[in-house]
Amino acid sequence: MIGSVTPAQRLHALREGYPPAFWVLWFGTLLNRLGEFVAPLLGFYLTAEKGFSLTQVGVILSAMGVGRFFAESLGGGLSDRVGSGVTMQLALAGAR
Repeated sequence: MIGSVTPAQRLHALREGYPPAFWVLWFGTLLNRLGEFVAPLLGFYLTAEKGFSLTQVGVILSAMGVGRFFAESLGGGLSDRVGSGVTMQLALAGAR
């Protein structure tokens, strides 16, 4: 048919429509979101496999949430002051 576009052609046009930096960020965000999916499942793992009580799991997940809240706030401010490269290096060093 004249004027029909195959799915492969659509994907190629989509890929070519954005710069490579966009795709790096897009895949990084996708990977990050997949990692976030694990956090809620941690509660099931801790109770079923490790024998933690619901109270203990609640404290652990709450602590993760509070830590993340402060880490994101601190990371944003630190990034504005000293730069994103230094902030990422500090975060990676602190995660060891």
